[in-house]
Amino acid sequence: MSKPRILYISSTYSRDENDNQNPWMIDTIRQLSRAGYAIEVLAPAYKGLKSHTVGGVTVHRFRYFFAGRETLTHDQGAPNKIRGSLLIKLLFFPYLFFGTLAAMRVARRGRYDFIHCHWPFPHGLMGWAACLAAPNRPRLILHFHGACLLLAAKFKPIAPLLRFCVRRAHGIVSNSRFTAGMVEKLLPALPVKQWIIAFGSPLSGDPLPPARNPVKLILTVGRVVERKGIAYLLRALPAISAVMDAKVAIVGKGDPKVEADLRAVTEELRLGGRVVFAGKVPEADLIRWYQDCDVFCLPAIVDSQGETEGLGVVLLEALNYARPVVASNVGGIPDIVRHGETGLLCPEKDPQALATAILELLRDPERANRLGRQGHALVRTEFSWEHVVGQWEAFYAEASGPPI
Repeated sequence: MSKPRILYISSTYSRDENDNQNPWMIDTIRQLSRAGYAIEVLAPAYKGLKSHTVGGVTVHRFRYFFAGRETLTHDQGAPNKIRGSLLIKLLFFPYLFFGTLAAMRVARRGRYDFIHCHWPFPHGLMGWAACLAAPNRPRLILHFHGACLLLAAKFKPIAPLLRFCVRRAHGIVSNSRFTAGMVEKLLPALPVKQWIIAFGSPLSGDPLPPARNPVKLILTVGRVVERKGIAYLLRALPAISAVMDAKVAIVGKGDPKVEADLRAVTEELRLGGRVVFAGKVPEADLIRWYQDCDVFCLPAIVDSQGETEGLGVVLLEALNYARPVVASNVGGIPDIVRHGETGLLCPEKDPQALATAILELLRDPERANRLGRQGHALVRTEFSWEHVVGQWEAFYAEASGPPI
C-alpha cells in the first residue's frame, strides 16, 4: 500500500540549501520521506523568491506583495515582526488572500491525501479552502506549535477563526502537553482525537564527555527574540561570576532590537568579555559549542505578546550530547526538562533562581553529568526519530479512516 501524498502549508521554509529555517520541519520531512511519504511544501515568497526545490523537496512559493516588501515571514518569525511596523501588520491581509489562492491552485493539481497546516492561524483557513478546491477532497490536518493559540488569547477575533478550522479538521496535532492544553481550552469538544507529537533532535551524534573549562561556559542557542529570555541569563551572570569564573555564549540571530537590548544589558552590567555574541553558526561550529559548554540554559519567558516556547527544540540538541540543562518552567519545556531528572527548572524572569540552579550544576559535576546522561536517555527514547516517525505513521493511518 502506497504512503500518502502530503502538502505542508507553512509560514517559513528554507530559502536555499544553507538556510536553516525550522530545522525540525526539514528533518521531519526527511525522515517521513525515507519512510515512503511524498511531501511538498507551500510557503510564502521572501523578497520575490520563486518556487524551487530545496534538499529534494518541492517548495511552492506564493507571492503576496512587491518583492522588496515580502518580509513578513522568515528569520525572526511573523509574530515578532508585526510588533514594530504598521506596514508589516497590513501585509497579513494580502498574505492570507494570495496564500489561499495558491493553496487552492496547488491542491487542485497535486492530488494530495492530506493538507497539513502548520500554525493553523492563518494557514488552517488556507488549508480548508484547498481541501474544498481539490477534486479528490484531501483531509485537513492542523498542527499547533503554540504561537497562534497564544495570539488568539491576546487578540480575541482570532479564536473564532481557529475554532472554525478545528471543527473541520480530520486530524489535530500539538507539539507538547502545554500546546495541547491550549487547544482544549479553545474548543473543549474536539471533533477528533488530539495527538501530541514532538520532534527529534535536529542534530545527531553520541554523548560528549563533560567539559572541564577553567572558565565555565554557559551556552544558550536559538533565535534571538524576546521569548528566549536571554536578558535574564545575562542578569544572572554577575551572581554566578561572584562564585566562580564563568561566561555566557549566545549562539543565534534574530530580532535586531532584542540583540541591541542584550548588548545594552552587557554594558550596563559591565560584563565585557564575559558575554560572547557568536551569531548564527554552521552546524559543525554549533556542535563544538555544545561540546565546549559546561551548562546549557534556555531561560525562556512568556513575552510581552503572550508568546513562549511551545516545546524547546534546542533542549533536545543539548541533551542529545548529554549536556546538563537549566531552563524556565514555561510552555512545553517541562515535556523535556523534568526537574531533578533530566535537568533543572526555574521560575521565569528570575535571574537569582537561574544563578542558583546553574551554580548547583557547576559546583557538582557528578550530578550535572548524571542529569545530562538521563536527559540523553530520554531524547533517545521519547524523542528519537524512530519513535517520532512511528507516531506519525499511526496518526496518518487513523486520519485516513472513515469520514467524520
